[in-house]
Amino acid sequence: MTLQRRILLVDDDRQVLRGLTDMLQADGYDIVSCDRFTDAKAYLAEQRPDLMITDVRLGAYNGLQLALYARSRHATMPVIVLTGFEDPTLREEAERSGAVFLIKPLRRDELLATMERLLAEAQGLG
Repeated sequence: MTLQRRILLVDDDRQVLRGLTDMLQADGYDIVSCDRFTDAKAYLAEQRPDLMITDVRLGAYNGLQLALYARSRHATMPVIVLTGFEDPTLREEAERSGAVFLIKPLRRDELLATMERLLAEAQGLG
C-alpha cells in the first residue's frame, strides 16, 4: 500500500486552485487547498504537509513570505513556488529560501516529476 502524500496547495485564483487540486487528486495526492495566505499560514501553524505548492502572488501577500514561514515551521518540508512570469530576482529569493521556482503554465509531467524528486529528497531517498 502506498502512503498518500499530503500537499498544501495555495493560490488566490480559485480556478487555478481547482484545476491543480483536481489534477493532483487524480494522481493520488491528498490535497489541502487554500485560496488565502492567512488560511495557509494558519494551517502550517498546526499541520505539516509533505510538500507545499504556492503561487507567488497571493493578494496583498507574497508566496515567498509563505515559503519562508513554512520553512521556519517545518525546516525540511519541500516547497514549490509558482509564477506566471520569469523573474530572476524572485527566482533567486525562492531558491535562497530553499524553494523550487517553476513558471506557469506548467506541464503536468514536469510538476509531478519535481514533486516526486522533492518528496524523495525530503525522505532521504534522493
